[in-house]
Amino acid sequence: MHSTHNHSKSTTLVRLIGIPGIFEPTMRISEKDIASFLPVAEQNKIHLLFLETVTKNAKNQHIQQKLSHYKEKYKNFLDLTAFTANSLEKVKVRYTLFKTLKPFSCTPSDVDVLLWSNQELETVVTFLTNMGCISLDKSAYGRTMFSPKHKLNIDLTTQVASSGLVYLDKKSLFEHVDTFETHGTTAKSLESAVDLLIVAAHSIFKEQLYTLSDYYTFVMLAQYWKKAAKLSKRFHVEQALNTVLGLTIVTTLTAFGSMDPFRKEFGELRVADVAELVGEDFELPKKLGLTTLAIAFLRKIRDDPASMKSLSYMARFAASPAIYKRIVEHATRRTY
Repeated sequence: MHSTHNHSKSTTLVRLIGIPGIFEPTMRISEKDIASFLPVAEQNKIHLLFLETVTKNAKNQHIQQKLSHYKEKYKNFLDLTAFTANSLEKVKVRYTLFKTLKPFSCTPSDVDVLLWSNQELETVVTFLTNMGCISLDKSAYGRTMFSPKHKLNIDLTTQVASSGLVYLDKKSLFEHVDTFETHGTTAKSLESAVDLLIVAAHSIFKEQLYTLSDYYTFVMLAQYWKKAAKLSKRFHVEQALNTVLGLTIVTTLTAFGSMDPFRKEFGELRVADVAELVGEDFELPKKLGLTTLAIAFLRKIRDDPASMKSLSYMARFAASPAIYKRIVEHATRRTY
């Protein structure tokens, strides 16, 4: 497996970055080649991690400017996270951030917030509007707010859903909320093991795509794999977790030829058939196959009461012409 897919750009990216604290980089890159890898790093949502790793001694002014630009964006994103958490703490609503904080430097386009009720959603929208934010978009379960100061969105929702389908049960999620500090503000987010389930479920049910951002989230939080596997049964996302774990294992083996640092975490885990996941050309981002997706969706609806209950919302969503445009975009894009 190690030699079969040697030449994909995404595999080269992983070798250039390594895995912080686990695998040292196994390749180096000349300054003139950095720019040619940047588009793939951007598609995979790891451009800042890539540049931070490969530009330590770079003298190229253009590359250094890019790095400064992304670092500024990251700082701005962290500032928005602190502003959002501060606002939510002030209005005393029951909330948690989710799929927002990564174990590496990155520049997401929004902060995702899960709220307990529609009433609390309205309270937060009113407060953020008074703080200068603008309401952009209303969906079945939430509202997207735009912060002009940060030029980024705050995505507020009362359900973790895609196209009307609830794919993670809110009540169960709120049993796994943790507190942390960011920019001197106390904020609430999900426990790391549950965040892994969110990343896996989001990859399958929302994006139908696996990126190096998903990869680095999983390998840098590997100590939580076993706990995530146990919880996946309760959340009815075993298929999603197994698929993403399978792809994570393939990516590691393809880049480094070894899973040794993860033996403890990976030893007892049952994962999807990795051979089926790889296909001929193992390049990331990877669109997930129809069979994998169909099985995951059908099991979800069959086994999860929260998903089953949301089918009427999903039907309403399916009646909207906009859904078909989105399906075509999902099928043809290279990233999200």
